[in-house]
Amino acid sequence: MHPILKVHQACKSFQQGNHKVKVLERLDLEVNKGEKVAILGPSGCGKSTLLSLLAGLDNPGSGTVKIDGTDLANINEDQLSQTRSEKLGIVFQQYHLMRNLTAVENVGLPLEILGTADFAVRARTALKEVGLDHRATHFPSEMSGGECQRVAIARALVTRPSLILADEPSGNLDQKTGDEVMDILFNLCREHTISLVLVTHNRELADRCDRSLLLNEGALEDLAR
Repeated sequence: MHPILKVHQACKSFQQGNHKVKVLERLDLEVNKGEKVAILGPSGCGKSTLLSLLAGLDNPGSGTVKIDGTDLANINEDQLSQTRSEKLGIVFQQYHLMRNLTAVENVGLPLEILGTADFAVRARTALKEVGLDHRATHFPSEMSGGECQRVAIARALVTRPSLILADEPSGNLDQKTGDEVMDILFNLCREHTISLVLVTHNRELADRCDRSLLLNEGALEDLAR
C-alpha cells in the first residue's frame, strides 16, 4: 500500500537579484494512512514553502510530490483542483473563512464546489463534530477565534480527505482554547483515519504526533523524543 503523501528529492529555490537562494534541498517525506507528523523549524527555514508544495499550490524545481499516489506535477489544473478538493484539507493559522458566509455555508463550500447534492446536511454534521451545530447560522464576525478555527477544521474535514495540512492552527489562540481546538483536530483525524501534517513551533503539540521532524538546511531530519 502506497503512502498517503510521498515527497521524493524535492528541491526548491528562489531568485533574489543575482543570487539563487535554495530553500528545500533533496527533501524526502512519507506519511502513511492515519499517521500524524509534526514539522518544526525556525521562521524562514522553508516551512511555508514546503506546505505550498504539499498543497499543490507550487511545484518543486525538481523531485516529486504525490498525494495518494497522484503526482501533482503530472496533472492539469482542473485535475489538480479536483485532487485538492477531494484529497486535501487545509487548516490555516488565520482561519481564512469567508466573512459573508455563515458557519454552515463556509463548511459546506468545498462540497458545493465538488457538486455534492447533500452538502448542507453534511456541513451541519461536520459542525456538530466540532461542537458548533448551534452556531450554524452565525457569521465569522459573530464568533470567537476558537469558534472560527473549529469552523475551519470542520471545513477541512467535511470532504473526508486523505490528508490534513495544518499550519500553526492554534497560533492565534490562547493556551486553553488552543488546546481544545487541537484536541478536536487530533480526535477527528484519529476517528476518521485521516493523515495529518502539522507545522508548529510548539514542541508539546509536536509530541502528540506519531513523529516529529525538523526542517533544517532544506531537508527534514527526525527529532529524538
